Amino acid sequence: MNNNRKGTFQDLNALFVFGACTVLIIHILGFFIENQADYPWNGDFEAISLILLRFGRSLFIFATGMLLFYWHQRKQMDWAAFWRKRWRVIVFPYMIWTAIFTGFQLQTINPIELAGPFFHSLFTGSSFYHLYYIPLYLQMNVLFFLTKPLIERYMSLKVLVVLFLGQIGLYMLYQALFVDPIWAIDWSANPLLGLIQYSYVAGQNYFYMYIFTFALGAYAGLNLDKWRYWTYRLQSISYAVTIVTGAWIMIRYLNGSKSYADSLNIFDPLYLVYTLSFLIAFYSISRYLGALPTIGKWLSRLAKQNMAIYMVHPLILFLLESYVIFRLDWSTPFIMLAMFVITPPLCIFLYEHTLLSHWTRGGKPKYKPLYRMEAHKA
Repeated sequence: MNNNRKGTFQDLNALFVFGACTVLIIHILGFFIENQADYPWNGDFEAISLILLRFGRSLFIFATGMLLFYWHQRKQMDWAAFWRKRWRVIVFPYMIWTAIFTGFQLQTINPIELAGPFFHSLFTGSSFYHLYYIPLYLQMNVLFFLTKPLIERYMSLKVLVVLFLGQIGLYMLYQALFVDPIWAIDWSANPLLGLIQYSYVAGQNYFYMYIFTFALGAYAGLNLDKWRYWTYRLQSISYAVTIVTGAWIMIRYLNGSKSYADSLNIFDPLYLVYTLSFLIAFYSISRYLGALPTIGKWLSRLAKQNMAIYMVHPLILFLLESYVIFRLDWSTPFIMLAMFVITPPLCIFLYEHTLLSHWTRGGKPKYKPLYRMEAHKA
């Protein structure tokens, strides 16, 4: 166990904040792209921005793997306490907001009508089409629980290369089967083929589509000094690769060789390289910003609110899109900016007021916020 693992861990705060910003941006852009007739603007610019910012979930998965192994490496685990904490700070709020979203979707508070959709959404993360990340996050914790000793013992650069190639191989296989099919296959012919099809259609909900990114985080957490050194040394190369791959992704969409729908697919070998190069390039920036006295404290406070922003923002955006923005005689870019600015504080306010701890302490704020998505110590 490392002796220097004390206090908070600042390297990832800017990454968490930036990741939350990308989630907000793509959900705002998605609405305006679908409603160009009512809110006209530069559709190609909106589409390209949305396509190139779809790596937020990968940043969070990397950070989850890194923090789990950084804080708990070669440590005797109290698994009961580990899972109790996840119940308190992840599962219970998730259940509350799944119930809230289900009620909004069905426009009812009838428990009989709500029960079926609620439990379906709870196990699939399908509330407001975005909470799948919570079951995915819990899968990562189960993976950590099952493989911690093996990963601590065998994780190395060679293993990472194998996992990277395996992940690209899986993406290429799915491309050949479903995106640009090489063979005509009746996927309904038997249950096994149906399961293969389901593994792709619902793939974003399951850990195997992100196994390399999680493993990369585990390697970084287990070898922090080495990871910091290599990300610093590779920063310039990573910027170049990010620019080249990003330009390639953009050109494929603009010249029509990839449709807009296909360009949104992050399970593409090129997008994996793009995400990896961006992550390596951005890590040193995140570490530098996290170490600054004033900016670092601000980032630390904001990173602790990732769960609030992630969990609640679809409701805020839904209310703004349904009841507010059509009343504003503003240009589309100003409406987008206003939605981006106003959503986080509203998310934090509403989220805090649905926490059991808020009511059990009489509504008084605690000095140190506890509810966060692995923003500091796991």
